Amino acid sequence: MPASPPQEPPTFSLPLLGDEARARGVELPLPFGVGLVYYFLHRDIEIRDLKIGRNGAPPASVSQFAQLASVANVNSLNLRMDVWIFPFLNLHAIVGGIWNRATTNVELTLPPINPGGDPRQLVFAVPTELNGSVGGLGLTLAAGFGSFFAAADLNAARLDMGFSERYKAFLPSLRAGWNGRIGSHPARAWLNGTYWLTSTIAKGTVADPDGGTLSFEVDQRPLYPFTGGVGFSYGLSRRLEIASDFATDFHGGWYATVVPIFRF
Repeated sequence: MPASPPQEPPTFSLPLLGDEARARGVELPLPFGVGLVYYFLHRDIEIRDLKIGRNGAPPASVSQFAQLASVANVNSLNLRMDVWIFPFLNLHAIVGGIWNRATTNVELTLPPINPGGDPRQLVFAVPTELNGSVGGLGLTLAAGFGSFFAAADLNAARLDMGFSERYKAFLPSLRAGWNGRIGSHPARAWLNGTYWLTSTIAKGTVADPDGGTLSFEVDQRPLYPFTGGVGFSYGLSRRLEIASDFATDFHGGWYATVVPIFRF
């Protein structure tokens, strides 16, 4: 009895179910990507409470004496790595640096110098510079029909800005728009919307100019957490593409990103 021919082991490739998607006429990107993400962000920050304690005393709120508002300008450059697990599921990770420049405007009410006098009002600005690192994970769920596509992104990041507690950010976003070609190159254009869940309490300790230490807690969040805008991507080749996003919070805040990606 002739021996049966050896069976070839099943092949494994990403994305899973990719052959089924291609059989339906879906053009898939190469599964792995490495890119750079640069973004600039300008926005108003709401400081909901400021607590200060001296020489180890529990921090107490001083917000009843001061009105605080802050404007932040943030530059960030990250390395982004991603992989398409399924044609509809992408997982990605980022690591990089962040440079924050902020101006905090303070309106301080002080008791009168003389009994029966009027309270004193002080108005001044405090510029600050904070540099740190950022790392995060995320996933993208994508779907399409004809030349229409939609994608939902969930991103979680952790920022180390030198405080005793690290910032945590969670950013759900949605993109929807056109998927097609310009000439022989793949291209996409979309509308985007993001909700910035970046409320945090920054804690730390600094030296007191009068001696000892001052501990502080700053409860802050974006004044306008929703942004909406537009984006575009263009494939220079099968392996190299560049994408860009622009969005605004419709109150003077905005951000812009540029993302070149190499796929393999």
